[in-house]
Amino acid sequence: MEDYSKRRLYRKIIVKLLREKKHNIDELLSSLNDILITDYGMNSVARRTLDRAKESLIDNGYIIKSRKFEGKNYFVLEGHPENLNLTEEEQLTLPLLLGLLDTEKAMNSVEWIKSVLMEEFDYSKEDLNPHPHFVHIQPTLNSQDQLLILAGRIIEYIKKGQAIKFLYDKKRLEKFKQVAPLQIRYYDNRYYLLGTDIDENTNEAGTLLKNYTLDKFIERQVYPAIIEADDDDSIEKHIYFDYQKLYKNSDLENLLSNSLGIWYDRENQLKTFRLKFTDWAMGIVENKKIHQSQQIIEKTKDFTILEISVWDNREIDFFVGRFGDKCERLN
Repeated sequence: MEDYSKRRLYRKIIVKLLREKKHNIDELLSSLNDILITDYGMNSVARRTLDRAKESLIDNGYIIKSRKFEGKNYFVLEGHPENLNLTEEEQLTLPLLLGLLDTEKAMNSVEWIKSVLMEEFDYSKEDLNPHPHFVHIQPTLNSQDQLLILAGRIIEYIKKGQAIKFLYDKKRLEKFKQVAPLQIRYYDNRYYLLGTDIDENTNEAGTLLKNYTLDKFIERQVYPAIIEADDDDSIEKHIYFDYQKLYKNSDLENLLSNSLGIWYDRENQLKTFRLKFTDWAMGIVENKKIHQSQQIIEKTKDFTILEISVWDNREIDFFVGRFGDKCERLN
């Protein structure tokens, strides 16, 4: 009996052949064997193997019908499983979405996505390569793959409501941190962990929300936080917390909803800023909201004035500074 990978390959080839044109049974078997021998260096298969593969496709939602043309019976692919159908919009945008990932094209997960699209939807490598028609110029982050893996591991701890421990570099001083993680946030090309510190004496999570930059984690490593016992108990006791309760008590949603990205200040009041943009900066703020509270107050061919309500801290200063003389604070 053929193993699963071979049976899957047979089905893939049959679908590809029937997508291209109708085939009678002899043509289908001959073309299948030609591809197996030429492209994969495999042995040819018998008619019964083809029949089993075809029946398996039908059982999995492919609509393969026998139709008569000019007195001969041919197999025709008339439909796909619903979850394999791509709309025209999806067909047009998938290569562009991969283009947005182009800076990370060397990552295993990106290559896996491409291989699945080629295998399941019959895309070619050329189809999925938008260059030179579409280019994403934003440079990749240093150690992007390690940072993504680290973020994924932290999220697994978050899902379990489990505290973590890591060695952190703050102003070139390395120190172990024990944190109840609440959220990973990607902002301005950096990954951040939002969470609260674990009290060293009580092993309980505090409520003061803090953020940690993932690229400052030494060796991009994270470990489960443990209760340091005074006795010789050899069994590690991990620290857990009530995620939903801590999320609410930390006021994360409110603090970050009033932030431009990652910074917040419990003591500052919200402030409504009125900003005037000119020249090329107008197009940027009109096409991409800088904050959910954004409202355009006035717009002419020469300038755009908008209002946003956010915390009054260094984040707004950094943002305005990026536009140089093309952005003016009116209050």
